[in-house]
Amino acid sequence: MSEETRADTRVRILEAALDTFSEKGYAASVDDIARRAGVVKQTLYHHFGSKEELFREAFTGMCTLLVVDAASSSGSVRLDVQRFVDAFESRVLSEEGLAFHRVMMSELQRFPELAHTMHESWQVAQNRLIRLLQAGMERGELRAEPAEFAAEVLISLLTGVHRGRLMGKPLHESQLSPSQIVDVFMRAFAPDAKAALLDSPIHP
Repeated sequence: MSEETRADTRVRILEAALDTFSEKGYAASVDDIARRAGVVKQTLYHHFGSKEELFREAFTGMCTLLVVDAASSSGSVRLDVQRFVDAFESRVLSEEGLAFHRVMMSELQRFPELAHTMHESWQVAQNRLIRLLQAGMERGELRAEPAEFAAEVLISLLTGVHRGRLMGKPLHESQLSPSQIVDVFMRAFAPDAKAALLDSPIHP
């Protein structure tokens, strides 16, 4: 088997594991995962030594997806923010992402190290967002503020708008769209003096 074929098989198994664990929790059977991946169980165990290892790998992969999607600067802060929001919505707030997050939370006692993995992966994504916002401020596309604060505001907008979904409630039609969230953020950090005065009453 070529290295490319081995890599493709591994990816198929991880995708099948993510889908199956999201649907059935950690109680999902290895047979179900292998069947969904289109491989025999022996092949699955050849790539992953145990169900526990497969769960860890699937979870780690889920954590890194947001980082990959929001990895580089486009040269436009609006586009960078839009890409981050889209990645957050499609990965973290997707039905699959939310389901897998619930499964992970229920399995923290069995896999306590996953909390650390989740924190580290999220910190990488947040640090990249901070750098993108800082670059936008340096180009004059955003008002000069601590980039860490601006990142927290954007993340708070995202989680606040979707707090119902994070608590397991269905999507509400009146929730802001990704483009509306970006518009709100860009207006809040607009570089003109009028916006700065309105946004912060402590400014003279």
